Amino acid sequence: MGSTKKKKRTTKKEEGSTWLSEHPWLGILILLFLYIIFLIVPTFIYRIFVNPAFFVSHLYLYYIIDFFGVAFLFLVIVPLVLGIPNKRGYVDHFQSIRVTNFKPPYRTIVLGLIAAIVTLVCMLIATLLAALVGGDMIFEPSLMIDPLYPATIYSTLKPGIWEEVAFRGIILVLLLRKYSKKTSIIVNGILFGTFHVVNILVGILNAWIFEIEPEPSLNGFLIIEGFRVLYTTFFGIFLAYLFIKTNSLIPCIITHYLVDAFASQVTIMTYDSEMVIWIHLIFMTVIGFGMLPMKLNTLIVRASCYAWPQPYDEQVKFFDTYFARKKHKS
Repeated sequence: MGSTKKKKRTTKKEEGSTWLSEHPWLGILILLFLYIIFLIVPTFIYRIFVNPAFFVSHLYLYYIIDFFGVAFLFLVIVPLVLGIPNKRGYVDHFQSIRVTNFKPPYRTIVLGLIAAIVTLVCMLIATLLAALVGGDMIFEPSLMIDPLYPATIYSTLKPGIWEEVAFRGIILVLLLRKYSKKTSIIVNGILFGTFHVVNILVGILNAWIFEIEPEPSLNGFLIIEGFRVLYTTFFGIFLAYLFIKTNSLIPCIITHYLVDAFASQVTIMTYDSEMVIWIHLIFMTVIGFGMLPMKLNTLIVRASCYAWPQPYDEQVKFFDTYFARKKHKS
């Protein structure tokens, strides 16, 4: 009996592609390393040279440095020096990350808005359920523009835009050169969730600079961030699926930004005991920001592709169990 061997999926080579674009994992590791550097170093230097009082009274300078420091990485170094995910040069770069593609606009933009609304509603339900166990939900619209609060409508522009450029526009495109769509989506989500461990480093760094005792304790902080990594992974998996199904980065940016910007209105609550904190985190992982919205939003995207099919629509194994449009040979 003859044995059959599976052919290894090789990286696709395109004319004019750079060496890094042909070695996806090396390109991904270099990008993530630089991303961490540009997330921490510019603001770290700024905080060293200013006292805490000046920093608090001039927070707009921090947000400007924070945003444009990362922008320099993705608008200059990545397209002109690294040449990933495809070639060097702005035209090829923006086409590769699919930021210029938002056709049809009604489906692309509406899907981004609907996915954000579904996710925020799920987060609200998770918080209300936790409040029923022990605590009170806090609704404070002023937090969205309070410069002292870390997640305002302007501070969330940085993750909403640049995390999507990094993880969906560049990393996912690199993964698709080597792996199947299903594998690329799952790996992209895991990388996205794991990358949020950087928040731990930033929290420790902030405590050291301003001589603040971390709250909660370091062990509690690590556990909380562990939950966040988990439910952010589910969120990243959906965003990767959305990117592939719409062939555009725009709906991913819309969803990510709106969820981050309005999260303060649906997740903040007081806790009667430490146990309620863990219950809230579990609810957020299963109902609020993780499994449930990922499933619901995936079904919505599938249904939209079924109702308003486009030439680039392709079935994604595992994710397109329902509403998958079958292609018939003419």
